[in-house]
Amino acid sequence: MSKPIFTNTPSPLDQFEIRNLLSIDAPLLGNLHLSITNIGLYLTIGGFIVLILNILATNNNKLVSNS
Repeated sequence: MSKPIFTNTPSPLDQFEIRNLLSIDAPLLGNLHLSITNIGLYLTIGGFIVLILNILATNNNKLVSNS
């Protein structure tokens, strides 16, 4: 009798797990704890993309009519 082979299949919900990417503890500043998570990184990247597209889409050249 052979043993069944189980593979380590990840759960579909693993993509929504919040992970710390960078963590800073500063006990000198009143026990300050700052951390950058994957969600914060995605929001920052999305914000920069929106900002860059807004700057590129805005035409700063004003039309001046000929009189």
